[in-house]
Amino acid sequence: MKTIAATLITTAALGLAPHVHCAAVRDSASLEALPEAEFDLEAARHLLMRAGFGASLEEARALHALGLSKLVDRLVDYEDKPDVIGPFVWRREEPLPSRREIVNFDETERRAFRNRLRREDRVRITELRDWWVRRMLETKRPLEERMTLFWHGHFTTSYRDVRDSKLVWLQNELLRTHATGNFGELLHEISRDPAMLAYLNNNQNRKGKPNENYAREVMELFSLGIGNYDEKDIKEVARAFTGWTFDRRTARFIDARRQHDTGVKTIFGQEGRFDGADVCDLLLAHEACAPYIAGKIFAYFAFAPDRELAGQLGRVLAANRFEMKPLLRRIFKSRAFYSHVARGTQVKSPVVLLVSTIRTLAMPSPNGSVIAASAARLGQELFGPPNVRGWEGGLAWITTSSLLERDNVCGNLVLATGSGRSMDARGRGRGIDLRALQQMLQRRRRAAQGGRVQPWSACRFASGLGATTVEELVDALAGALLVVPLAPGTRAEILAFARGEDGSLPVRVESLDGVDMERKLREVLHLLMSSPEFQVC
Repeated sequence: MKTIAATLITTAALGLAPHVHCAAVRDSASLEALPEAEFDLEAARHLLMRAGFGASLEEARALHALGLSKLVDRLVDYEDKPDVIGPFVWRREEPLPSRREIVNFDETERRAFRNRLRREDRVRITELRDWWVRRMLETKRPLEERMTLFWHGHFTTSYRDVRDSKLVWLQNELLRTHATGNFGELLHEISRDPAMLAYLNNNQNRKGKPNENYAREVMELFSLGIGNYDEKDIKEVARAFTGWTFDRRTARFIDARRQHDTGVKTIFGQEGRFDGADVCDLLLAHEACAPYIAGKIFAYFAFAPDRELAGQLGRVLAANRFEMKPLLRRIFKSRAFYSHVARGTQVKSPVVLLVSTIRTLAMPSPNGSVIAASAARLGQELFGPPNVRGWEGGLAWITTSSLLERDNVCGNLVLATGSGRSMDARGRGRGIDLRALQQMLQRRRRAAQGGRVQPWSACRFASGLGATTVEELVDALAGALLVVPLAPGTRAEILAFARGEDGSLPVRVESLDGVDMERKLREVLHLLMSSPEFQVC
């Protein structure tokens, strides 16, 4: 199922630099700063996509004018930027009954009470997803949300297993608070986090009956990587974390000392009466920790580093005592980050695909829960990673069926739906539902008159690109949406459709107005979004 689709995406990604010359290879291993003179508009767009969720062409031009250093500082030092979407407010529809009242419930009342809590909790998790998507769409602090998303896939927790929206909300806030802060502090805090304790069963880790789940994952996935510990370390670390639990009613961490194994443990060859906090310190002091974490962060933003580059990155992180901002600055200013190996070589995750498309087209923010549901259909459910390893990412996002679903979802974004495909066998564009488009435009205009939202127009978007011919317009639209050049055959098909060579309405650059032209341009945009090149960033 994955082979043909993956080949198409890989071909699109490699299309940016079919011949990677020696200089490019050297650049990909260099943390040397990119000279300001080499920081062009395309480099700025690359930075804005990887360190956030993209930007409109107009916004990218304005930010590029700041220059590399100032733009990186603006992205990294975001705390003084306004928090457009305020904090999430977790609430209950009704106050909980007291423990005494619950004890006196009969079986029917208990069942009704449990069902009520489950219904309320499903509403809360939907609201939480809506809130987080809206933050990504509207934030003036894009790196904060991008790093929160990274940590969500690193320190994985799933609502399906935790079954408590309050716990996953509190963890999300924890990840955001430490998004670009100190990794050591984050490791300590996540080890005490109720959602993590519940997800990896450390609330069942007691003296005499150690549970090894968290002990194994905190080393294998969260701090060191495979091969940097042994089975004895897992058993001893599990003993050190005994007694670390939480009160589900208050969602507070509890260090249950009576359940803690106070005996001597041997971890990484060191002996002591270690507890969980001591383990976190031992992990941070381990020689594998800094390169592993710095390498994962670099891979998220650029590409998987080799051992030598991971070592360089690790030394930057360790020299700054695990403060992440110096590492992020080094990455975002490096030649490696802007090398051909980094650009256009990542498959967009579903969340990045949807959020970046909306931001790039400067669309008004849609319902966040709808976008979250669409991302889930494409394989990335917020607060629902598939397992403790998080999302695999890369080409794992792409299957034959998921490509079709991506096409459908992007068609819905620009209201170019109809057949579920953008082109038939001849490359000819399919029509969209004109009545639905007219109704949508009417709703948007009425809402705009009420001061609630500015309606999005494909005609207005296209007019702002300054094209004077149909060919220039297609290339400008492709340039605004893609970081990889269109394959010549795909470009020719889209251009032929835009010119109306199939008998359809041609695009008239001198007259980008009216319902018919709006429909046509949305179809052109959908064709671009249906290309393999659109799937990479």
